[in-house]
Amino acid sequence: MDGYPFELDNFDPSEDSITSEIVEPVFTITDRSLARRASLQILYEIDTTQHPLDTVLETHLSERPESYALRRIINQIVRGVAAHREAIDRLIEEYAPDWPVEQVAVIDRNILRIAIFEHEIQKRQTPTAVIINEAVHLAEAFGAQNSQSFVHGVLGGLTAADAVPAVPDDEEDDAR
Repeated sequence: MDGYPFELDNFDPSEDSITSEIVEPVFTITDRSLARRASLQILYEIDTTQHPLDTVLETHLSERPESYALRRIINQIVRGVAAHREAIDRLIEEYAPDWPVEQVAVIDRNILRIAIFEHEIQKRQTPTAVIINEAVHLAEAFGAQNSQSFVHGVLGGLTAADAVPAVPDDEEDDAR
């Protein structure tokens, strides 16, 4: 027992509260912002090089000094966007009908994919305004001159459509 930093002789498990409860880490806005930025870099590489997702993700995560929790968020975003890419791209085309997805700038396209994944698919507790704000900041930092306006417009249209309450069929009949 030499070498232990505490005495095990006096340890009584019934007195100490040891549980098997899993404690989920609390993420700060900064953590999610960093995760979005890193996810954008990874998705950009995948989109422009056609490198395999697993290889790119493993390379980026092994080179990052961030915490396990932050890397977990990055992994969720990147894998989630990849898994739902077709559905996300259809939403982009629906809310930016003048721009086929393949003609949208790579940065803008992947910023939109991240935001739409978080808002429409992941359905996190992150407020819609925060998701849009983060996307606009990414577009401002990494996109072209009008990227932030484009990103804001697409996401604004998407979220405005979500906010319109559906009219039940029987109320439609009464309105006629």
